[in-house]
Amino acid sequence: MKSNNVADKEENLKVFDAQGEYTGRYAPRSVVHKQGLFHQEVAFIPLNNKKQILLQRRSKNKKSYPNCWALCAGHVVENQTTLEAVQMEANEELGLDLKQEDFLLLIDKVKNIREDNNAFTTCYYKIINEPLSFFKKQDEEVEELKWFDILDFEKMIKNGWRKNNCIFKDNEFYNELITKLKILR
Repeated sequence: MKSNNVADKEENLKVFDAQGEYTGRYAPRSVVHKQGLFHQEVAFIPLNNKKQILLQRRSKNKKSYPNCWALCAGHVVENQTTLEAVQMEANEELGLDLKQEDFLLLIDKVKNIREDNNAFTTCYYKIINEPLSFFKKQDEEVEELKWFDILDFEKMIKNGWRKNNCIFKDNEFYNELITKLKILR
């Protein structure tokens, strides 16, 4: 059965080795995930001055992690830079019309391994002191947006995704993310 979900569309992704070096190969997204190949992803974190992080609850129609809390994130597709990818995700999922120079680098290409995904994730952030009504969520991918205290976000990571209904995992990427967020607090 083919999904109509925008996030489930077939795209070519760059294939990386386990050390994060580009192999010179591309593969369709479905092949990358099925074979456990390393690829590149981006994440975007809106933060506010109340020490809160904007998270999104994934659509109940998603193939993986339906109804789970997640960051605004996506794949870096063939011939796309991480800045182009994060700009696109922030626009598509949150309705933000930001320029590439608006994104501040938080983490550059850190290993992010979950049960169904082997990626190197680059994470950007921006301070956005706006209410939830400012954001325009993409209904096909996002059920809900919510500001979470950074300390609660850290607990979600440490307690695991099954307990907290989230996509976060206690791994290299999320541990680095916690460290960086502590510095920003």
